[in-house]
Amino acid sequence: MLPRRALLAVFAVGVLLTGTTAAGSSPASAVADTQPPTAPTDLTATDLSCSSVTLSWSAATDDTGVAFYDLYHDGQAIGSTTGDVRTVTLGVVPGARWGFYVNARDAAGNVSQASRTVSVSVPFCSPDTTAPSVPAGLTGEAVGTAVTLRWVPSTDDVAVTGYEVWRDGTRAGLLTGSAADPPATTFTDAGLAAETTYAYTLVARDAQGNTSPPSDAVQVRTGGSCAAVCGITQVTTERDLPWGLVQLPDGTVLYAQRDLFTIQAMAPDGSGKHSIGRVPDAAGTNGEGGVLGLAVSPEFATDHWLYVYHTTAADNRIVRFQYDGTLRTASREILVTGIPRNKYHNGGRLRFGPDGKLYAAAGDGQDPDQAQDLSNLGGKVLRLNPDGTVPDDNPFPGSFVWSYGHRNPQGLAFDSQGRLWEQEFGNNVMDETNLVVKGGNYGWPACEGTVGDACATPGYVAPVQTYPVAAASCSGLAIVRDVLYLACLRGARLYRAVIDGDRLTGIQQYYVGTYGRLRTVEPAVDGNLWLTTSTGGDKDSIPRNSNERIFKIALGDG
Repeated sequence: MLPRRALLAVFAVGVLLTGTTAAGSSPASAVADTQPPTAPTDLTATDLSCSSVTLSWSAATDDTGVAFYDLYHDGQAIGSTTGDVRTVTLGVVPGARWGFYVNARDAAGNVSQASRTVSVSVPFCSPDTTAPSVPAGLTGEAVGTAVTLRWVPSTDDVAVTGYEVWRDGTRAGLLTGSAADPPATTFTDAGLAAETTYAYTLVARDAQGNTSPPSDAVQVRTGGSCAAVCGITQVTTERDLPWGLVQLPDGTVLYAQRDLFTIQAMAPDGSGKHSIGRVPDAAGTNGEGGVLGLAVSPEFATDHWLYVYHTTAADNRIVRFQYDGTLRTASREILVTGIPRNKYHNGGRLRFGPDGKLYAAAGDGQDPDQAQDLSNLGGKVLRLNPDGTVPDDNPFPGSFVWSYGHRNPQGLAFDSQGRLWEQEFGNNVMDETNLVVKGGNYGWPACEGTVGDACATPGYVAPVQTYPVAAASCSGLAIVRDVLYLACLRGARLYRAVIDGDRLTGIQQYYVGTYGRLRTVEPAVDGNLWLTTSTGGDKDSIPRNSNERIFKIALGDG
C-alpha cells in the first residue's frame, strides 16, 4: 500500500469515475502547522445505481488550506481527492450496505474529524430468482464434544454467498462470503453434549435471498469428553454496547456501556445487574468512540483502582477511579490525554502486564501518518506506570510509546512467558495478530498485513498470523493456558489457536455466524472465558439501540 499522502485514486471497493472541481478552491502550500481542518459538511449521496454512487460535500476550512479529502466507508479508506474536488462518483457492490463519510486534510497532514455518515443500500442490477444447487458431499467428524462438518461447494448462476448449518432442525451457524470470496465449506460445532447423536443439514443461499433445498442429513455422535471449547451459556442481555469487560477477584463482573458512558456490575450468573456510575467527560463520535476498555489494578484488593479508556469531545484518554461498589468519580485521576480520536480507529483496549505496567491499544484516529510519528500517540501500543507516569525503560525516553506502526489495534493479552500479543484491524485486505516487541515498528500505513512491497522494509515487524478482513475484523483477544482466542466482528466467529513458540498453530473457528458480530473475549477468574456480542448500533453513538448478549464459555484442558 502506498503512503496515505500518495492516495489520489479510489482503491479496493471501486474506481474514481469523475471529479468535479469547486471554483475558487485550491490547496495551500505546505507549512508547519498543527491545526486540523474543520469537518466537511453537507455530505450527500445521489445517482445511486447498482454500480456507482455520487458523493458531494461542502468545503472544510483550514488556516492554511485544505489539500485533500479522504473518503471512507465503515472505517475503511477507499481513496482521496485533492482539496478542490468535492464531488466524486464511486464504484459500489450490488447489495452492499455502506456508510460513507469524508475527512479533510491539510498540506501538513493534519486530519479533520469526520463528516456525518450517509448510508446507502446498493440495489441489485437485475432480479435473481434462481436458487443455488443443493450442497453435496456433507460429512461430519466428532472430536470429543465438537463436530466438524465438510462439504462440496454449491453452484449458482450468480454466486453462492452463504451456507446455513442446521442441527436437529435449529440453525447452528451461518457462513458468509461473496462472489470474489466464496464462503467456507467447513464448520465446527462446539460445546455439544457428550455421547449424543446429532443430525446436520445444509442450505446454500445467494445474495438475493434464494435458498437451496436442504442437503441430505448426516448424523454424528460425539465423544465422551470435551477437548477445547466445551460449551456456551448466555448470562445476560444488554441494550447498549458492552465493550470493555473485567472480572474482579470476588467474581463481580464489570462491563462498559459504550454509548451510555456508564459501567455496569453484575454477579457471575448475571444477577444483580446495576450501574456503578457514569464516566465524566465521556463522549461519542457518531461512530465507534465512547467508554471502551477497562482494566483492574493488579493490587486491586488493596488499592481499588479501576482503569478506563474513553473518548472525550477532544481526544481519547486513560483515567482511573477508586471503586468500592460505586465508581468514585471524585477520585478520578487523568493519566494519559491526547490520544487521537475520530469517528473510527479509536483503539481502546487496556491490559496490565506481568511487569505491573498498563498497556493500551491506541488507534490512528483515521490519520495513518500518525502511526509512524513517534511524537504522536495514535497508531501505537502505549505503556505506562499505574500512576500514569512514563516507565524509565520505555524504548523512547519520556514517551508512552511501546510499539508503533499500528492501524487500529484493539486486542491485547500476555502469554505465560510474559510476551504481549496484539490484534489489529486491517483496512480491506488483512487483519493481523502481532507479537509485540519493545520499540517495534509494525509498518502501517506503508504495509497492511503482508501486502505491499513496503512490507520487506528493514525494521518492519511482520505479523505472526494474518486473516482476510471479511473472515476476521477481530476486536477482542484473550489468552488462557497459552491458547489464544479472538472475538471477531465482521467475521462473526471466535478463533482459537495454540501458541507454539513464535507461531500460532492448530487454528480453529467456532460459532461462525451463530451469534453474529463478536466484540470482546476476556479470561474469567475460574479459567474460562467471557464473550460479548456487538450486532447492532456499533457504528453510531446512539445509546440503547442494540440487542446484545454476554456469554460464558466453558473451556477444556486441551
